[in-house]
Amino acid sequence: MTTHAPPVTSPLAAQLTGAIEEMTDELVRRIVATDPSYADTGLLTEEQLHSTCHNNLSAILGALAGTHPLLLQSARDAGRLKAEQAIPVAALLHAYRLGGRLIWEELTARSSGPGDVRLHALATQLWEVIDLYSDAAVESYRDTEMLLARADAQAQSRLIRTLFDDHSRSPGRVLDVLRSLGLPEHGTFCVVAIDADPTTVSPATLGNALREYGVRSVWDVRMDAVIGLVTALAPATIDRAGQRLAALVADRVGLSTPFGSPHAIAAAVTEARQACHSVPPGTGGVVRYGEEPVAHLLVTVPDAARRAATQILGPVLTLPAAERADLVAVLDAWYRHGGSAVAVADALHCHRNTVRYRLRKIRDLTGRDTTDPRQSAELYLALRAYLLVDSAQTAAS
Repeated sequence: MTTHAPPVTSPLAAQLTGAIEEMTDELVRRIVATDPSYADTGLLTEEQLHSTCHNNLSAILGALAGTHPLLLQSARDAGRLKAEQAIPVAALLHAYRLGGRLIWEELTARSSGPGDVRLHALATQLWEVIDLYSDAAVESYRDTEMLLARADAQAQSRLIRTLFDDHSRSPGRVLDVLRSLGLPEHGTFCVVAIDADPTTVSPATLGNALREYGVRSVWDVRMDAVIGLVTALAPATIDRAGQRLAALVADRVGLSTPFGSPHAIAAAVTEARQACHSVPPGTGGVVRYGEEPVAHLLVTVPDAARRAATQILGPVLTLPAAERADLVAVLDAWYRHGGSAVAVADALHCHRNTVRYRLRKIRDLTGRDTTDPRQSAELYLALRAYLLVDSAQTAAS
């Protein structure tokens, strides 16, 4: 409890301690009459306002009278209560000014006139005490505001997380959560999965950026990903949201297929995660579920994908890192450029003969030729498996 040394003992102020009940009633009347924050909202009950005024007047007058140290607990209690009831801080300060004015009126009424020397010292002391009380109340108000905001954010975060749970046994629950979050129950929905360090992604930034496109969203920041639900009136708007995310996020982003019923959210989370993992690690890009069916299959069964990469590309993957990277790059470019040696050479900034040499070396090491349809398919599958689920493990070994 914060205390300050009491002012010099003032018999004049002591005379007011017996009139605290009447002063409290008058202060409550003035506050309600002059401040709509108290009169109109009904946020504080009459009993609460009366108790707050009584406690503060008692403490202030006791300090002025010198009967006890100046105790700021009543001011802190007032600040906390006003913050909890959403009374504006300006109204809180106005109440203290009214209280100070009332005390001064009562002091002058009991003095022998304007020349009473007892008033001179009390004038300074009174407003110093009112300032101390006002400051303590505002400090408590701000602290309470921060605590309430943190509690609200935590409650909303927990609510958002439940949105992505499986509600198949209680289908009405997801609708309740949507209503609580202020989201529509109808429209076009899409789940987004972002593979990013949670500390580098701001849900507020994502939400504000998408809102400019007419898209509403909520985000759940998890340890392994950031999961979001975006919703708009039309599928085309969702498509624009995906384009905006591609420009906004440098990490891997996966989108579920758009859906119209919020009861499909849980299944869409799985799609979004698979789509996100269908982008090679260490790269950026946005993939919608269904756009990369081979990649979706491989990330769904990562152990089988690693075995395929090892069995098919094994001799390539055991080469020194630089040589392995050259062969993987040329094979990747070969498929990306439709088997054109000229296009691959341009993309890798090398000669066409270098491209052909590296492809022959892959053939000799793996026993599979890119010109044979079946063997080429196996090479492509193994390459995608390596890039998606095995490259980080191989590089670390």
